[in-house]
Amino acid sequence: MKTNFILTILLISFCIACQKESSGGDTQNKVQNLVSFARLYGYARWFHPSDEAQEIDSEKFAVLGIKKVENVRSTAELRDTLFSLFSPIVQGLQIYETQKPEVFGLETLFSPDPNAKPVAWQHYGVYLKGEPNIYESRRTNKSKTGKVMFNRIPLFGEIIKKTIGSNLICVLPLTLLTNDTSTYPQTDKTTLSLLQSELESIRINGYGFEPHVNMASIIITWNVLQHFFPYFDVIETDWNEVLIETINSALANKRKLDFFVTLNQMIAKLNDGHGLVLGEPIYPLPIKTEFVENKIVITSSKDSNLKRGDIILKIDDRPVMEALNEKEKLISGSPQLRRYRALNILGSKFSTENAFTTTNMFMNDNKEGKSRSGGETRLLIERDDKEQTIVVANTGQGSLVFNPVNEGKFSSETIIEIEPGIYYMNMDKCTVSEFERQKTKLANAKAVIYDRRGRNGDLVLFQAIPHLIKEPVTTAWWNVPLTVYPDRKEVEFHKSNWDIQPKKPFFKSKSILINDPSVVSYGETLTGIVDHYNLAITVGEPTAGCNGNVNYIHLPCGYQVMWTGMKVMKHDGNQLYLKGFEPDYPVSKTIQAVKEGRDEYLEKALEVARQE
Repeated sequence: MKTNFILTILLISFCIACQKESSGGDTQNKVQNLVSFARLYGYARWFHPSDEAQEIDSEKFAVLGIKKVENVRSTAELRDTLFSLFSPIVQGLQIYETQKPEVFGLETLFSPDPNAKPVAWQHYGVYLKGEPNIYESRRTNKSKTGKVMFNRIPLFGEIIKKTIGSNLICVLPLTLLTNDTSTYPQTDKTTLSLLQSELESIRINGYGFEPHVNMASIIITWNVLQHFFPYFDVIETDWNEVLIETINSALANKRKLDFFVTLNQMIAKLNDGHGLVLGEPIYPLPIKTEFVENKIVITSSKDSNLKRGDIILKIDDRPVMEALNEKEKLISGSPQLRRYRALNILGSKFSTENAFTTTNMFMNDNKEGKSRSGGETRLLIERDDKEQTIVVANTGQGSLVFNPVNEGKFSSETIIEIEPGIYYMNMDKCTVSEFERQKTKLANAKAVIYDRRGRNGDLVLFQAIPHLIKEPVTTAWWNVPLTVYPDRKEVEFHKSNWDIQPKKPFFKSKSILINDPSVVSYGETLTGIVDHYNLAITVGEPTAGCNGNVNYIHLPCGYQVMWTGMKVMKHDGNQLYLKGFEPDYPVSKTIQAVKEGRDEYLEKALEVARQE
């Protein structure tokens, strides 16, 4: 009996091990299939110029393709499945295993019309559906004007030959021929109709948890960035590996909020200060925290139970640095910007109950000022060398980008003379009209301190710069990628900038700027002018290290991904991305100053202002 019992246990253990190995193998095979589909999808979607490819719903096509390939078991079956799926919209497509030699039949693409013209994709940045912006994508000889956007066009006969994983190689043409009615060769109408019928059966809700739609959203996002994101040359991210990691993560997701985290972790790998996933609400704490002397310290509070100078030790029974690091993994940007934004949402709660409203984690700061209840958070704090636990309601009004909780001495002021001849401008509160009203005083002051810590200061600084110059100045160059080949090969750039003309009165006052990592994008444009032309002295912390017009990917899952669509350097050609602008006078806060309500950034600015 004992022997039989042992044999039974061994048999059960063996079966469990086999099941685990089989499950792991199935997942690995599924991931490989999805990677191969993803790569081919990107080439077909943004680089093959047929009319048929433009007539289908590309989002539904992604969902359909995922369903067709995910459980395929062999390389041969995957090859046939991909060819059957893509060939109705990708004329000239070939898919073969690595050991097969390439034979591309260019003669199959010739048009019987002797007046046919070449049609190929040109991307100025890249146009994605949604709100209009500066970016465009056109097929040559297909736009209403008939004009090309720039001179570079793939020649007829140029092809993409790419490894797509699973021991498969794809070949497809970059250029077809077209007449006034259609591209050539045309797909058999019956074949195309069958594909369109399959696509009509695909339903995309975009609000619930739909694994295939989520996976389609990953594949679309990965491809847009793979082919058009302009900063891969200055980050150390293996984007191919990110695709595999993200697919694996999405396969394990069980809730919509899980997928939101997965997508954020993906975008965080870009280190892009504009890289945000929009669509989920957040419920922050009514406090502001900062990293002071290697501790997480409350620097402002709207909760009567919490005070300036309280040190947070734990959040919901987790060590505070562990909670902070978890938030940083969801945030894209330079190290200084990640830390700044993670502190803005430290202790926050997410909820999918009201998802896809205008209130979301990253952009909406609840300007109406209404409290939102999002549960409670347990904080273990240290105050006066004693520990205590305080339960705080998540009723804050901020967002990842901006925390409005501020107890600063001049937080409600606009422009104020804080010492004889020294003016302080709170650029978060100051309006253009207030600046215009007081600019004569500012012009004749000894010094003006421009405090840029906040969200609204850039417009006023733009009004001030013409009064700080005697000759015209220019911005740094905007470099928009001009793309005709996939995988960012042989990308050229369209360069442009704009100038600023001087205005009267000329400000004879000394200018001091207080900067921190909240200065990003347009703010960096203005900082670049100040830095290059030596228009002011800077105090505080480095800026965010991100500039350039944004673009948006509107995803079938309901989320939007914001990202930087152009490359911007400093005036001298040095790298801005991730680095930002270092202050002339760096400042590090102290806990003692926080407790005393002192603003060490302003103190340093005043010290500089007093100097002759």
